[in-house]
Amino acid sequence: MTTAGGHGREMRSDASECSLPGLLIQVGESIHATLMVDAQGRIGRMDGALADASGWGSEVPPEGRALEEVLRRLPWLVKALRTALAGSETVCEGGERDQRTRALVLPVFANDGCCLGACACVRASEPVSVESAHHEALERALSQTQKQYEDLINTIDGIVWEADVSFRFTFVNEQSERLLGYPPLQWRQEPDFWKNHIHPEDRDWAHAYFMKATREHRPYEFEYRMLASDGRVVWLRTIVTVLVEEGRPLMLRGIMVDVTEQRRAREKLEQTASLLRATFESIVDGVLVVDVNRRITTCNKRFQQLWKLPDDVLLGGLSAEKSLVAAAPLVKDPERFAARIREVYATPDLEDVDTVELRDGRTLERSTRPQRMGNAIIGRIWSYRDVTAERLAKAAQERLLAAEQRAREQLEESFAVLDTFLNNSPIGMGFLDRDLRIIRINDALAALHGKTRREEIGRMFREQIPRVADTMEPLIRQVLETGEPIIGYDTALEVPATPGQLRYWRVSYYPVRMPSGRIVGVGAVVVELTAERRAQQERERLLREAHEAIRIRDDFLSVASHELRTPLTPLKLHLQMLKQRSASGQPIPPHSAEKALTQVQRLTGLISDMLDSSRIEAGRLELERESLSLLALVRDVLADFRLICPHHPLEYEECAEELVVLGDRGRLRQVLTNLLENALKYSPMKGPIRVTLSRKGTEALVSVSDTGIGIPVDQQAHLFERFFRARNAPVSGFGGLGLGLYICRHIIERHGGRIWAESQGDQGSTFRFTLPVAAPALPSSPTDPGGRSAPGR
Repeated sequence: MTTAGGHGREMRSDASECSLPGLLIQVGESIHATLMVDAQGRIGRMDGALADASGWGSEVPPEGRALEEVLRRLPWLVKALRTALAGSETVCEGGERDQRTRALVLPVFANDGCCLGACACVRASEPVSVESAHHEALERALSQTQKQYEDLINTIDGIVWEADVSFRFTFVNEQSERLLGYPPLQWRQEPDFWKNHIHPEDRDWAHAYFMKATREHRPYEFEYRMLASDGRVVWLRTIVTVLVEEGRPLMLRGIMVDVTEQRRAREKLEQTASLLRATFESIVDGVLVVDVNRRITTCNKRFQQLWKLPDDVLLGGLSAEKSLVAAAPLVKDPERFAARIREVYATPDLEDVDTVELRDGRTLERSTRPQRMGNAIIGRIWSYRDVTAERLAKAAQERLLAAEQRAREQLEESFAVLDTFLNNSPIGMGFLDRDLRIIRINDALAALHGKTRREEIGRMFREQIPRVADTMEPLIRQVLETGEPIIGYDTALEVPATPGQLRYWRVSYYPVRMPSGRIVGVGAVVVELTAERRAQQERERLLREAHEAIRIRDDFLSVASHELRTPLTPLKLHLQMLKQRSASGQPIPPHSAEKALTQVQRLTGLISDMLDSSRIEAGRLELERESLSLLALVRDVLADFRLICPHHPLEYEECAEELVVLGDRGRLRQVLTNLLENALKYSPMKGPIRVTLSRKGTEALVSVSDTGIGIPVDQQAHLFERFFRARNAPVSGFGGLGLGLYICRHIIERHGGRIWAESQGDQGSTFRFTLPVAAPALPSSPTDPGGRSAPGR
């Protein structure tokens, strides 16, 4: 095994050593380390003899492996290495009694204080002789004493330290890390640690003070701030002893104590004392404080101003008798004044209030109470307040109140005559004074406010009727200022008596004058117009509905006569032609009969729409429901429709799955036919018509799209109302009664579906409706590959 001096087998190393920090390698080589480990506890370099002793051998390189794996036979060395990696150097010993091995293990740190790893110097212990055994026993005793000393120092609630005269630490106890968060090793290794971690505001003066005191060879004590590792500001009181040898400072020893809480408490106490003093000086009362020996403790400036006493009788520590003698000539009754004070002093725990009248006409209110500290009386507080203006104001107020009371009594007498009239009037009546205080009010007006007369009288107008105060108060003040009445002011509002109900009122305000012509208030008269206004509104509504009904009737008659006349005229011509040919024996052309039947069919459709509209309005539109295939129904309708629109491309996209609905086959066919006819009618440019059938969740969705004239956006919401026609589709150009979509909506809604329209102005329209899908019960009919039929033309 190698020794600390490097004797023995060569240290093993391979490419793994390049992963070790350079500083760690440099330190290890300088001390002839037997073993080097990195910060993660991996072997970096290892002496061959140590490898043999650990039982690792030479077959597998130990470099890069965990130290617990390689040194499993040397647990005492593993523990020492882990202690060093935690930041503490250690000396350890282990092995058999006759083959003891000693190791010195040192941690290695970077410049920023980060641990790079550890180096160990391992050597065999010398055979133990009696003297060496005694020596080792002494060393152990010394180590134990040193440990007890260190433990004692570490229990001190402060940072015990030792440093050179430049304040570079050579020893710091473990409290340094608890108080400031920096480990002792950092204090010792980092140059200028103390100066660098002083608060910037204290750094210059604290360092200068330290240098000066050190040069003077005297112990010193000072407080300053340091910055903890977590950014906290910590106040420290540092007590320093300068060790001097031959007239020169040799080293420094001291202790740093955390006084942050004391500092904060002192600052808070100073702030409190400053606040109390400022409050003491700013209060309006003159205050004198005396101790139990009747000597002046303090007084504020207001006390001196009230009594106009010189400074020499109010000095702290003087007897209060001097101030009493100086103040007595200022009082109207000096003997009573002095006697009352002595009575108070005779009873230490007495609290007393008295009034003092001065010769200059002022009146002071005096109060006194004992000053206590806990349960003990330590003095007495005398407080004087100038109540002269308050007394004069109170006397004046009493005179005014008496005059006001007399005026009120006279006013009450004047209003007594009106009470019977007011309280039995069916309209709301009241009287307000110039301050807009309610003086009189009858039950009718009080009830509107949701209160009784007793609750209203004497209260302010705004307080009782806040909802109308902003509107009515300016009118009332206008009457008070101009003397002109305001008659017939109409308003509408809710009142507490009927919340949530808008009622209508006519309000009039009249000035109330004294015989001298002075306006003393305003009379209010409130008449309710709600019944009249509602009757008027009802008449206007009925008139509007009548006009609307007449307009709808006229429009319908005009449209119906036009629509009925349109097929009747060609039908009449065809029938007359058939009659003439029949009478002359000429053959009848087949197309003439077909054209006549077409007009009859059109006429029948118009009549059917009117009948369906009447049934819907009467609630008698009947449906014959059955399970039917929506796919088959759409195909059937499209097959018939292709025959009448040869000039419009007809496209159809159907659903890939069977869609079964529970509905009236004829009515659903009527809906789809109506939508297709509308698409054909409102697409004069022969644009394509597209029909789509799909499934959306539990509903079937049918869409009919065209590229025709479209629907104005502002009229789309009215499309499904009876007799409605969009403004871009007049009767003269497109025909129709305006009933088709109205009937469609009711049919679809009766089936539990929805119908709506989508249009972007003049870019065509898409009508969609949905129907609830029933459980599949019918097989899907054949379609083209992919479930989509070929576009129809």
